[in-house]
Amino acid sequence: MNLAQKLRFVPIVNTADYNNGADGDSINMGKASRATIIIMFGAITGDSILKLFSGAANAAKTSALTFKYALGSAVVGTASADVLAAQTTSAALTLVAATYANKMLVLEIDAAQMDIANSKKWLTLEIGAEASAGIAHAVAIIEPRYSDSTTLL
Repeated sequence: MNLAQKLRFVPIVNTADYNNGADGDSINMGKASRATIIIMFGAITGDSILKLFSGAANAAKTSALTFKYALGSAVVGTASADVLAAQTTSAALTLVAATYANKMLVLEIDAAQMDIANSKKWLTLEIGAEASAGIAHAVAIIEPRYSDSTTLL
């Protein structure tokens, strides 16, 4: 079984200027055990707040979630860009422009943190509208709860 059969790769944020804020495409976590989101930032002017939410429908942002994250140590394309800082947690991560510009950010969330029992199985990433400008794109890597090749979405 190859990697694409074991995991699901879901593009959730298109490379775009998020100066008016940006929500990623929502992910149905009902059949998933975890999501790892890789965000690649470009130029950023001004700080923004990044949050993850669970909700009962696509694009619903009902409950803020606490997530784990780690930032790349250097600008993408340079030595140590793939070396991640120590993992920490947040429910509202401030994306400081001088720190996050042109770097990779890795987020992790367990499906167990979501309120799936109350149908809040949709995961949505939000980048707040606080920044003057910011470029980002993101892909979620979903680990299925079941080992078969059934679709998650």
